[in-house]
Amino acid sequence: MTAPCASSRAAIATILLLAGLAGSEAAAADYVPDPNAPRSSVPDAYKWNLTELYASDDAWNEAFEAVEADIPRLEACRGHLADSAQTLKNCLTDTYDVLKRLYQLDTYAGRAFDQDQSVEATKVRAGRVQMLFPRFADQVSFLEPEILSIDKPRLDAFLSESEGVREFSYYLENVQRMKPWTLSMKEERILALAGNVADAPYYAHEALLNVDYRFDEITDESGQKVPLTVTGFTRLRGSTDPQVRSDASRVFFSGLMTHQNTWASFLDGIVKGHTFVQQARGYDSCLQAALTPDNITPAVYTNLIDTIHANLPRTLHRYMTLRKKVLGLPGPVTFDNLYNPMVTTQEEQYTYADAQALILDALQPLGPDYLAAIREGLDPSNGWVDVYPNAKKDSGAYMSGSAYDVHPYVLMNFDNTFDAVSTLAHEYGHAMHSVFTNRNQPFHYADYSTLVAETASTSNEAILLTYMLNRTRDPHTRLWLLNQRLEGIRLTVFRQTMFAEFELRIHEQAEKGEPLTAEFLNGLYGDLVRAYYGPDYAMGPDDVIEWAFIPHFFYNFYVYTYALGLTSGISLAEQIGQRGKAGRAAVERYKKHLLSAGGSQPPLVILRNAGVDLETPDPILDMLDLFERTVAEFDAEWTRLQKKK
Repeated sequence: MTAPCASSRAAIATILLLAGLAGSEAAAADYVPDPNAPRSSVPDAYKWNLTELYASDDAWNEAFEAVEADIPRLEACRGHLADSAQTLKNCLTDTYDVLKRLYQLDTYAGRAFDQDQSVEATKVRAGRVQMLFPRFADQVSFLEPEILSIDKPRLDAFLSESEGVREFSYYLENVQRMKPWTLSMKEERILALAGNVADAPYYAHEALLNVDYRFDEITDESGQKVPLTVTGFTRLRGSTDPQVRSDASRVFFSGLMTHQNTWASFLDGIVKGHTFVQQARGYDSCLQAALTPDNITPAVYTNLIDTIHANLPRTLHRYMTLRKKVLGLPGPVTFDNLYNPMVTTQEEQYTYADAQALILDALQPLGPDYLAAIREGLDPSNGWVDVYPNAKKDSGAYMSGSAYDVHPYVLMNFDNTFDAVSTLAHEYGHAMHSVFTNRNQPFHYADYSTLVAETASTSNEAILLTYMLNRTRDPHTRLWLLNQRLEGIRLTVFRQTMFAEFELRIHEQAEKGEPLTAEFLNGLYGDLVRAYYGPDYAMGPDDVIEWAFIPHFFYNFYVYTYALGLTSGISLAEQIGQRGKAGRAAVERYKKHLLSAGGSQPPLVILRNAGVDLETPDPILDMLDLFERTVAEFDAEWTRLQKKK
């Protein structure tokens, strides 16, 4: 990737001054990320600060013992919620107070473990706090069934007379909404206890796939024989070497195929657990059972699938045609030409300071309050972020916003690429969501649905990418950035929607009492891939087994949130990018009705108030229009370059 234009570099310099980088950061500015380096070699300036949670491990131990002692005391509320408004308010307050402290314990223990997973003491500490969660859930399992037993006139009187009870009004409404599917106290406890049993196929799948299974070796780009792993496959499938890509996909899928019946048994087992809960609670379908607790209707899910399907010829099929042309393939696109970039250019390296500057400049439309909060969080001297990789550190990136009284914590494995910059913007979209929510909502509304969460993060990514495109005229850079947008939408919208449809079909099969055999799963997955990618894509002999390595199929209707989250994020980013009054109004809607709302309203209401109505196809169509325009723009830009050669 070529360097940004001079004006962008000037903006970066200005932002760096505004960011007020600490001297210790400047001293460590030349650090080169190394995933194999010991944690001790990473400059302290780039590590998060867990002492803001607890001053020491001893302080954490004291807090742990206090929470452990308080959990059994919640039992005193059993049988007394209907006594008075004050009793109901006190019991709900005490329950959420214990949960808030439990989350803070978990934040400290989990982040300490993830920064170096080889340390036995942090592993034990994380395990201890994880064991408290089921004890807490068991102790309060009486709560919602007992609330439902309070007759409506009495509960209405409590709400009328007590401000403290009214603070929980949406929570109480939600409990009432779930009444048709809430069981007795004894039955609820049995379902809670059965949860670990129902998850067993997932853990078996993960253990076999990621730990015990051994794929054959392949030759990597350097000519060395290396054992193929799941993590290695996700990298090698996009290698610049076509032979490496071909070997990786062939060895990976043929290896999975040797255990196709085992993978099918695992998935069949997890779906049987879902149908058990669906039938026990009396839902019409597994889809309804999964979406109803989040107050999302099945029609939103099926609307996504139907709208994407109806528009595949003008979008993803056209992209496959473009991909075939740009890569110069004599035949259709195949899996080993699906993940490599269409254009090869020298990608620019970005330091963490560069990333801060780009993100702050790109997000200026969100206003001074947003910029002040994200500037504070991005500055490593404030202890929110653990920037660089090290040996035994958790892979990937995430945001933990559960420490309500402190601040979010962001884990990165920043490697100086633009992808790392984009990931940083994504995770700080989550972080700002928690910051604004915690400022404006009590703890019991601080949690928000995955669908809304993915909107806040992907809107930041979309704004950043548009900012980069608007500030470069270099055709090679523009092609690279347009490729980023196309692949982002392909992987997050089209691929995840295909996964969502696969998930829906396998649950429908199970609801009919039919087993999920390898033959059925392979046939269904192959049919979906061919339908989504179209006539310019061809599958290899074992490609149909790809479903076996997708862990999200074990999560119970989760992947649709990625597709609709990016759809919503793109829609909001487009609205925020409007000039003048319309753009300013969109920003205020976004901050007030989404970022600050937490879980105080149904997610579809939150999104609609922010400017995205997912109960209509309109936001999906807008996203598809952007994808179609990007395909056309890439084609035109690439064609102009070819004519100059």
